[in-house]
Amino acid sequence: MRLDVYWLAALALCLVVLSPHADADDRVKCPEKCSPQKAGVRSLAELAKEACSKSMKFAYQVQVENVESTSSTDAYNVTVLESFKEGGVEDPIDETRVFLSRPTCKTNLNLKTGGIYLIMGKNAQQVAGKYHYLFDDHTWVQYWPTDAEGTTNTYKNQYDNLEQFRQDMEFGCKSR
Repeated sequence: MRLDVYWLAALALCLVVLSPHADADDRVKCPEKCSPQKAGVRSLAELAKEACSKSMKFAYQVQVENVESTSSTDAYNVTVLESFKEGGVEDPIDETRVFLSRPTCKTNLNLKTGGIYLIMGKNAQQVAGKYHYLFDDHTWVQYWPTDAEGTTNTYKNQYDNLEQFRQDMEFGCKSR
């Protein structure tokens, strides 16, 4: 039997449902670890390698609009500003997406309302007409400095690399 994962967005629980039409050796690992924000400067090669790996299904530049917190879930409502890899979702630009995490992950994620981030990952599920993603230990989260911050010593290299990444990804991933 194949295991299919369904997300109960309101509670951020990972529910496992057995399907009689599936393979016996399929297994599901429900996320347990937090996805820490990547710190420091990432090289262009590292960014492209991650974004273009077969396991990464999406790569978005997003802006955090707000976070809705409950005792079991932090739901980050983000607007997709740019899509470098869509992951089977047609034209997500200017669309709202919901990223879910456990409240214990808030410090590691360090996402700020109004902040812009590069988020790359593997998981997406449509629930009640909205796409939901789960921050897990395989999700890439990196702050994207503003144009003004990009002129400072603190963020110049990071900003330049992300802007070059944006240009390089304009035509998608290159064949390897």
